[in-house]
Amino acid sequence: MDVKTYVSNEELLALTKKAFDNDEVAEFLCGEKEYAIHGNRDIHTNIPTDFNRIVRNGIYKLYSETHDEKIIAEFRKAIENLNDTPTRVWCAYMACWNQILNEHSKHPAPFVMVDETLLNKMRVNLQRNEMSLRNCKDWIGNNKDDGLWGYINHLDSILMKDCGVCLLCNNR
Repeated sequence: MDVKTYVSNEELLALTKKAFDNDEVAEFLCGEKEYAIHGNRDIHTNIPTDFNRIVRNGIYKLYSETHDEKIIAEFRKAIENLNDTPTRVWCAYMACWNQILNEHSKHPAPFVMVDETLLNKMRVNLQRNEMSLRNCKDWIGNNKDDGLWGYINHLDSILMKDCGVCLLCNNR
């Protein structure tokens, strides 16, 4: 995505509601269609959307206002089903990675969603797509010898160190 889109937190919440209402949570997580959300306008990163911002200020805010369990189920389903292209696999990883960090944070997620079933599905998805992720030089993978896979390896080491969870191995 070439255009970097900044929206206010109110606009982000409205887009989050729209994504959930229209069964477009996967598109929301990937910054597709009108769902490209960026945080700080002064920080230019080569990503399709601000994953931390859409999770914290979008999904968590919507859930906190409604306490609708369907939000958790749809969020999880989108992560599980983003498996058709390397970039969508990477978006699923980023959404799951953010959720895991937030579940282990000082300011925790308003719900816990990550369990062994989700971790195993993510592991299988990552392993099945390893070669395509290595060859994918989109977004942040453009400066890595092994594409998006290199970025996932880097983030997974942070996850293991900070949370004791590894999506590329069978540790939890």
